[in-house]
Amino acid sequence: MKRALLALTGGLAALTLAFRPAPGPWITEEFPAGEARLLAVERIDAHTTWTAGFRTSTEGKRKVLHPVLFGREDSSHTWKRIPTPLDDTNIRINAIGSGPDGDAWLVGDADVALRTIHTARHDATGWKPVPVPLPESALSGGLLGVAAVDDDDAWAVGWTQPNGPLLTFQGLIEHWDGTAWRQVAPPALDTDDWSLRAITANAPDDIWAAGTIGTPEGARPLLLHYDGTSWTRHPAPELGSLSGEFTAMASNGPNDVWAVGRVERGTNRTDHGLVAHFDGTRWSVVDAPVGQGRLYGVTATRDTVAVVGAQNATKPIGARLHYGRWQSLRLPEVGTQGTMPVGVVPTGRALTIVGPAINAPTTGDEDGAITLPFAIRGF
Repeated sequence: MKRALLALTGGLAALTLAFRPAPGPWITEEFPAGEARLLAVERIDAHTTWTAGFRTSTEGKRKVLHPVLFGREDSSHTWKRIPTPLDDTNIRINAIGSGPDGDAWLVGDADVALRTIHTARHDATGWKPVPVPLPESALSGGLLGVAAVDDDDAWAVGWTQPNGPLLTFQGLIEHWDGTAWRQVAPPALDTDDWSLRAITANAPDDIWAAGTIGTPEGARPLLLHYDGTSWTRHPAPELGSLSGEFTAMASNGPNDVWAVGRVERGTNRTDHGLVAHFDGTRWSVVDAPVGQGRLYGVTATRDTVAVVGAQNATKPIGARLHYGRWQSLRLPEVGTQGTMPVGVVPTGRALTIVGPAINAPTTGDEDGAITLPFAIRGF
């Protein structure tokens, strides 16, 4: 039996993550036994953090996805599994969004057979699945970012694959009006090759979305802004002839918005972490000490900004801006074969960072490396 399937079957031997010691200020935290790849993290309220992603199993020759959601209170260093209406779907949970009244959203991939993109909402009454119709012309799609302004005002962004040239993607913008998700037209972009990865909301009339857009010269970062009436394209920081993209966003008010991702540099076009800031007037590239790699997560508060990611999807990188100075986060290598931070949130005065950790296979394991969830708290 495949190891991924064993991890999803109750009563069998538990898989545990063989942590390396966390140097300096970091404390590793425990998850329920089993493989999982974390993709998102969100601060749900003043005391609660959620993280989500998916597990995999093999049924015959078919790989099946199993969405997972974990929660943790600040008083604990142990995460607990949270059942959701998405548990029986064959998707990933790609993003979590929290609202001002304690409600929360999960957004994921499309079920092509049902022509539905899966989302779920949690409020004071519990969970409710809320399907999003897959656009009629799309072969597939998914939502990668979600932001809630109020209980009747939320936005989600992502991608679709149109019925046309292979490896061409189009962005998707959806709005929740308290009753249903409804697709919203994007601004004119003069291309059919673009997608959105992240979204952040300051107010009903101040919402940013970010991703990538294809150009004849290569991929470039894409920024869109909603002013309460319509979406418009906003100039991204100038990268010259360098390719790049945005993968995550965060904001601390209308004059303090951040986007992170990657930019190719050097003759070998090596990925380097890309950090950009909006000061209320313009976006500019920020020189943060992250070096080579890609950034996947960012958080912004009144006191600090933190960015995290990985080099070659295995070595963690990260930095924070504190009292006007950037400093390395000195992230520990948690997995024995790779550590890939994908998200960061504030936890009181500390930071919580999550992602997948790759461990070496056990002796005689035919399925290769083991992917397990990790979370560290500190700094």
